[in-house]
Amino acid sequence: MSIAGFTSLQTVENALVPAALGESLPEWLLEIAPVSAPSPALTLRRSRLLFDGSSACWPFRCRLDALPMDSDSVPAVLLRHVWQPGVLADPLDEVLRILKPGGLLVSVSANPWHHRAWRELGRSALRLPSWPHLQVLHARHALQLTVPSAGQWRGMVPGLTPVLVLVARKPRRPARVQPLRFRRPQLATGSAPVSLCRAA
Repeated sequence: MSIAGFTSLQTVENALVPAALGESLPEWLLEIAPVSAPSPALTLRRSRLLFDGSSACWPFRCRLDALPMDSDSVPAVLLRHVWQPGVLADPLDEVLRILKPGGLLVSVSANPWHHRAWRELGRSALRLPSWPHLQVLHARHALQLTVPSAGQWRGMVPGLTPVLVLVARKPRRPARVQPLRFRRPQLATGSAPVSLCRAA
């Protein structure tokens, strides 16, 4: 089965994705998207990892659930259209492994109840995650979830918006604090020289 790129959704993503990233932009972003998907317009520096099926095919080959990247190394990840028929691997565990503590995750999926998703996938569009399902997929992990205000109520109404966008943050690790240990004061032993003072 070929993987849909959802090219008809590019205009919508051009508006929603930058808004989801917010004002405090990370240094750079890793975009994981289908090989046929046009990238949304972003001023942010990014690297693209394109996939076909359950494997990444550009700029290197690997399984989506076994990314050859260091843990806690990526400041932000944009996951686009990975939850669709034909994608056999769920990359969310791996994405959270490579994401820095406090890092930003933006997940984009076509709305299964919108005619544009049906135009791309036909009847199998019903296998796309709906709004509650997309939230449950992320809620299984220890993530701080938020919804962009533009899509908060529109996503609740079936068929109203063609794109579902969810924003999450990987929790920061608490700082390790070493308790201070004070030694008991010890009195010096031995004889001190006696000083004699005479009153004037």
